[in-house]
Amino acid sequence: MARLAEHQPLKEFQGLSITSGKVAGPACLFAAEHHRSVEELRLSDDELPAELDRFESALRVCSQELEAIALGVASNVGMAEAEIFLTQKHIMNDGTIVQQIRKGIAEDKKNAEFVIFDVFNRYEDKFKKMDNEYLRERAADIGEIRRRLLDNMSQTKPRFLCEGQAHCRRGTNRVIVAYELTADMMVHMNFEKVRGIVTEHGGVSSHAAIIARSLGIPAVSGIRDIMDHVKCGDTIMLDGDKGVVYLNPPAELVRRIIPPVSKREFDDAGLLATPSGMELCANASSIDDVKQAVQFHADGIGLFRTEILFLKADRLLDEEEQFAYYSQVVAAMQGKTVTFRLLDVGGDKPLPFLRLKKETNPYLGWRGARFLLGSPDIFNAQLRALIRLSKKAKIRILFPMVVDALQQLALSQAVKETIITAGGEARNIEIGAMFEVPSACLQAREIFKLIDFGSIGSNDLIQYLFAVDRNNEQVSVDYNPNHPILWDMLKNLVSAARETKKGLSICGEMAGREGVAGQLLDIGIYSLSVSPRLVPQVRKEMVGYAKKKQVIGDG
Repeated sequence: MARLAEHQPLKEFQGLSITSGKVAGPACLFAAEHHRSVEELRLSDDELPAELDRFESALRVCSQELEAIALGVASNVGMAEAEIFLTQKHIMNDGTIVQQIRKGIAEDKKNAEFVIFDVFNRYEDKFKKMDNEYLRERAADIGEIRRRLLDNMSQTKPRFLCEGQAHCRRGTNRVIVAYELTADMMVHMNFEKVRGIVTEHGGVSSHAAIIARSLGIPAVSGIRDIMDHVKCGDTIMLDGDKGVVYLNPPAELVRRIIPPVSKREFDDAGLLATPSGMELCANASSIDDVKQAVQFHADGIGLFRTEILFLKADRLLDEEEQFAYYSQVVAAMQGKTVTFRLLDVGGDKPLPFLRLKKETNPYLGWRGARFLLGSPDIFNAQLRALIRLSKKAKIRILFPMVVDALQQLALSQAVKETIITAGGEARNIEIGAMFEVPSACLQAREIFKLIDFGSIGSNDLIQYLFAVDRNNEQVSVDYNPNHPILWDMLKNLVSAARETKKGLSICGEMAGREGVAGQLLDIGIYSLSVSPRLVPQVRKEMVGYAKKKQVIGDG
């Protein structure tokens, strides 16, 4: 039961938005022992064999744990997600690391806990100092491995602080508050039933943050010492759009920020038909997202983020692996259209296993369409996998981060050539471009002549239009979806689409923000794609908009 906020002081915290959305509910604290300090002990020669055995035993048990977790995750979530834990197992058993620990025990005669702590701390520090954001986030994996080994040796484990108590719900229908959002948390709770997530640490590129975004769970990070302020059962409200968290908000504030919607209204909205002339699709990153889109009767998948498969697997997927996965996606949608965005690499989605050159500013570097055209082996394998699907289903292929018509011409030509070599069915394939860069928006008419449809990626478009890093809380005030300059650009895109008689949709996070659907419809964007969880809410707004316009028309 949530504590009565009216009897406790309101506290407000500013953090970093991981996933947009607004939720409120009882807090559930998840704690993992951080082992911030470990006692250093000097061992005698007689104690060394037993200490080495303790380490070897912990290494063996933890490896078995990670294998079992990976097996369960592969079965319940997906193989790509399971790779996270298999990767941790490989790092844990790395020959160099294991030898350093054995040496620290046998030659330096120090206790296993201290040596484990020291060795992994040094590796974690190295990762944290790397220029590549994605590699910096991998420091969290090193920290998880260290914690797992030390937990085993001290007989502790990650847990809910209220575990064992009658009111404990293990995160179900709760807002999770934790020190850090880790991949291991996936095993301890059903993420799909979590209302929201608030953490002290963890960036936008961590594995678990990616999974939270793919599930559409509102999440805020970067709130220092939040674990010291919140107790299990406290009322907590988070605004993932602004990165703000409220502790013990009064009921009137909750009603103002999150207008109440009854369960019946929510369920009914999920079953309503999208008004004629409009389209409401879902964004997806996994089969589970697709299944949820079907559950909420989405009109299709407006954006399937193929790069998430590679990111979770931490390796390149070959043509056959991709074809098998994409076939599952198409089958799950039961004939409804699926738009596959090709590998969108760079910025906040680097792939470290590609060993790309270090870039001073990856957001302005080797990413999106540039990367695809400059990586023919990777590009062609993905194109072949998708085009083979056209033999049995209609698909849409969407190119990310297109900068101008000349670049789109090269991309379109590659599709045409692959249709011939892979034996695809041209009539079942539509080609699209994402409008995320101002230069592409300024040349929209020329680009529309080369494609079948356009899709607005509002997240990056806002970022590049206003030269603002959307993941930097210091400048987040300038990341403004309501700025009139943005809306002028959107209107110009609508005009270009109408002039060339091509479709235009929007798949960025702003499409799912409360009240924005009506504004988009007003300027002529009738196709929206949002997180599966937001489909009922946005459809309800679209239905309300259509009814209002009908009443005005009748009058």
